[in-house]
Amino acid sequence: MTTTVRALRFAEKDRVSVVDAALPEAGPGEIVLDVKAAGLCGSDLHYFHMTHNQMQNATQPRSPEMTPGHEIAGVVASIGPGVTHPSVGDRVAIQHYSGCGTCETCRKGWDVHCENARVYSLNRPGGCQDQVIVTAKDAVVLPDSVSFATGAFLACGATTAYQAIQRSEVRPGGTVLVIGAGPVGLAVLTWARALGLHAIATDPSPQRRKFASKIGFTDVYDSNNFDISTLRAERADVVIETSGNIHGRRAALEGVRTWGTVVFVGLGPGFDIDPVPDLIMRQVTLRGMFVFSVPLMMEAVREVEKHSVDLDPIITRISNIEDGPAAFADFANGSVGKTVIGWA
Repeated sequence: MTTTVRALRFAEKDRVSVVDAALPEAGPGEIVLDVKAAGLCGSDLHYFHMTHNQMQNATQPRSPEMTPGHEIAGVVASIGPGVTHPSVGDRVAIQHYSGCGTCETCRKGWDVHCENARVYSLNRPGGCQDQVIVTAKDAVVLPDSVSFATGAFLACGATTAYQAIQRSEVRPGGTVLVIGAGPVGLAVLTWARALGLHAIATDPSPQRRKFASKIGFTDVYDSNNFDISTLRAERADVVIETSGNIHGRRAALEGVRTWGTVVFVGLGPGFDIDPVPDLIMRQVTLRGMFVFSVPLMMEAVREVEKHSVDLDPIITRISNIEDGPAAFADFANGSVGKTVIGWA
């Protein structure tokens, strides 16, 4: 009888290895998930480039023995005591912040702001292993029409993109400027197109711009050679900043029209804002957003089905777990699109 599962671990700085981990067993309120897809995210690279000592002493410390991969989708293999939903056999994606379930923010569905939240891949095992234990309340059921790879993407980046559009309060037919054409930026473009918005984007990378064009987004410009202030004439009602780059953040303020809204999504270093010319004189609204609530993730899944939102083209690589080390290395070297560890 098998007593272990295969798992990826950060072996050392800039290297991932495949190891054997203990076979999970569900406790009260938990489920065991047969993982079918685990997306790689920029935050995974943050730790990939650290030594074990740096991981343990980071702002958000993690154990080197913790399996990476917080973007998780799969099939419920077994349930623990007290679990009434989901059921064995259900296809699910997992909200990666798991709150206490009883505090005010958790009762509103905002586990991400729970003071006692645990995060898959950070302080509890992530999805880059054959099976993983998850808290049942974190599971969002996926319809058959949504692939596991897209389900994993919805567990983080794709729903983050959806919420950014919702937080912007852009009206139908409005123009959205997206700063950055990485996976989250491409997801914003995909949502915007599906929701009837005019979307344009900027990115300094020719590879990213070429890939965006390949999957149908032709209005993607070189941010190094483009006067973003001219976009005001095209009425950039909303700017969604996904790069986290200082220059990208400044460009977001320069590209938004009077009365427009800027939503900051990308994590990165700070930058200076002059309230008078940047905000007051143009009556610009700034909004920040971080992850999303469980109800909003459920809404995003429904919207994918309702509007036939096709996020699969953003996913450029699905590697099996044995090829995980190479997938991480290529991701770290700047591969375009979304990389997923997948199981048949």
